[in-house]
Amino acid sequence: MKIEVINDQDKIDIEMDMIKKISRYISNKFDKDPGSHLNIIFSDSKKIKELNKKYRKVDRETDVLSFSYIDDKENMIPGAGPFAVTIGEIYICPEVADSNVSIYQKGDWNLSLEIILLIIHGMLHIYNYDHVDERDRMDMERIQNSLISDVRAHFNL
Repeated sequence: MKIEVINDQDKIDIEMDMIKKISRYISNKFDKDPGSHLNIIFSDSKKIKELNKKYRKVDRETDVLSFSYIDDKENMIPGAGPFAVTIGEIYICPEVADSNVSIYQKGDWNLSLEIILLIIHGMLHIYNYDHVDERDRMDMERIQNSLISDVRAHFNL
């Protein structure tokens, strides 16, 4: 899968090279198809609030929003040719992510790990995981925790 990481904010410094490497590593756990594309966009709090209000009808900032276009890929005609398909977009607000780190103060947790967790969370939503009911929430948390542990071990974080 091809990952495009776009930093469309300037309030929080992000280790873009590390985020790109880790995003590619995580994405290969979901989809190894080189024709699949995923966009990860870092936005400021104003933009993510607008998106949250427009698409979720929630008038506040949020840390992550996912837009899945996976059905577009699944509805393609087999053998129709080598097409690149954008399977989704993940918007992350580093300002809110940074607040999350400050609020929860989890030992050696930091902004980079929080952003990686939000990327994992966003990818799970892209692939139709959800946390509406308790069982689904627990499944999603189990997968997130497993992937974050894998990433931490693989990248020595």
